[in-house]
Amino acid sequence: MAALNLKLVIVGDGGVGKSCLLITYKTESFPGRFICMTSHRANYCTNIVVDGKPYNMAFWDTAGQEDYDRLRPLSYPQTDIFLMCFDIGNRDSFENISEKWFPEVRHFCPDTPIILVGTKNDLRSASDVCRCCVRCVSWQEGQQVATSLNLPYHETSSLKQVGLKELMNHAVQLGSQSVRRQKKGGSIGKWVPSWLKGKKSNSLPPPPVMPPAGQAPWIEIETSTIADHMTQLLKSGDYSDVTFVVEGSHHVPAHKLVLCSASEFFQNLFGVQSSNKKDKSSKSTPNFAAGCAGVAGIEEGTSGTVVTLRDDISLEVFTHVLEFLYSGLPVLTEAPTEEKLTRLTAAAELFHLPYLSQVCDNIIRKEEFLNPSIGTYLNDTTGQKIKELFFNKSELSDISFIVQGTTVHAHKAILTSRSEVMGVMFGGSFSESSSSKVPVTGPTTDVFLALLEYLYTDNAPIEDVGPLDILPLADQYGQTRLISMCELYMTKDVDRDTGESIEKSSTDVIGLLVMAQMHNAPQLSSWCLHFISTNYTAISKRPEFSLLQGENLKHVEEHQWPPVSYLKQVEEYEAMLKEKGHNTDKCVVM
Repeated sequence: MAALNLKLVIVGDGGVGKSCLLITYKTESFPGRFICMTSHRANYCTNIVVDGKPYNMAFWDTAGQEDYDRLRPLSYPQTDIFLMCFDIGNRDSFENISEKWFPEVRHFCPDTPIILVGTKNDLRSASDVCRCCVRCVSWQEGQQVATSLNLPYHETSSLKQVGLKELMNHAVQLGSQSVRRQKKGGSIGKWVPSWLKGKKSNSLPPPPVMPPAGQAPWIEIETSTIADHMTQLLKSGDYSDVTFVVEGSHHVPAHKLVLCSASEFFQNLFGVQSSNKKDKSSKSTPNFAAGCAGVAGIEEGTSGTVVTLRDDISLEVFTHVLEFLYSGLPVLTEAPTEEKLTRLTAAAELFHLPYLSQVCDNIIRKEEFLNPSIGTYLNDTTGQKIKELFFNKSELSDISFIVQGTTVHAHKAILTSRSEVMGVMFGGSFSESSSSKVPVTGPTTDVFLALLEYLYTDNAPIEDVGPLDILPLADQYGQTRLISMCELYMTKDVDRDTGESIEKSSTDVIGLLVMAQMHNAPQLSSWCLHFISTNYTAISKRPEFSLLQGENLKHVEEHQWPPVSYLKQVEEYEAMLKEKGHNTDKCVVM
């Protein structure tokens, strides 16, 4: 049985999840990467079987901004079924169904079936994600509007992959029924504009075909290097404040803040309390040490704390314990023997490190592929703990910054291991190397704290503080991964802010391009150039367009979309239709 070809067009406001819906249905997985296709939308083809009959579905994605009100209908000819979408968490997009989308589609396609779709219905139950859940559109409200417009109604969640199959099956049924009705009526089997009905199909030349614009560049987040940085800190021993005496004669330097953040055992050993335990009685360091089977003694020396370990704990084993505490995994360069793993497991039990025991057990069971996920998890939990115990706290602090009159406490061990700029600043001949207080000019306190939080935890409150403010400081201190995180947030902000209109948006993408190139953000620069090029018509009307110069202007003009040649063909086609007496208000070309 030959497959029936069906064309499905999806419409709705920008940001309601149209692209995610199509991609998730086609690939059966939610797109993990951020999708930014503000201007040109991609088309997809897929095969589907409904009621035992094969169909070849062509999915046409569209842009929802008002800047494309003239170009968007170019996708409408020969459509068999429309999906008209709104975001359940966005009432403006819901109201635009009646005010904009239904009138537009019915204007150009008066007889084509439409399905009303409420997307992101997972927001209703995700109260921790959707803070304004009370404003979510209810199922009853969606059904009421669908009934008033005489449309069927579906709800979906691309994130949870709920309702997609039912929606597409219904779309196929309605689209195929429409095709069969048209064939019975003697038409050519596809929708044509109402003003062409009754005219000979060869009375007009074929309309111009819109060329593809290409996808926006992906924004890649750099792989975390915090485990490598912590491993290097352990090897260097810089700014250590505790020394372990192993096998009676080996002195191993380490850092209390890392050990306490990675292990409650060492937190108790060194008497460091979390803020929620400050008022509670806790074991003193000597008493706790006396009860530790692996610790022979602990005392305060002239250069810090000295911890003497039990003689039967080897240097090799304890080195692996420290590697685990610093990076989340022991560095076992060669296949370890079972005897070595047994000794390491015993040490893990002495120091109350259950995840280290699990790592060893995985290796013994030939399941070491599970260990990287343990390391990642421990890096995250250690980051959370170091923030709780030491971030901007005087506990173990050996350096302070003065920012806008506010004292910010920090630790040189973390700063210098995470930032080469900080390493040079505190380790070289600069004045900061001999000062306990460093004045900081330029950034606000919140922005500087965001940078420090990233250095301590590998995460930053970018959304709360603002990527525009963090990016210059990230560049100043050489934090390329933080730059890539800011790049991603900025592209998301642009896509959200231009959801209704690009020309009238408050976002200055050209200014963002200049900033990206000034502060070593190459991904953001490429993304902005693509955005400007593929939204040329709208952005060229903005006042800051005159600031586009040099290579940037050359790139945009060379990659303008839609290209000048196509726009000229459209104008010529519309002029020809006017000359033949056709109503170009309903001129929708392919």
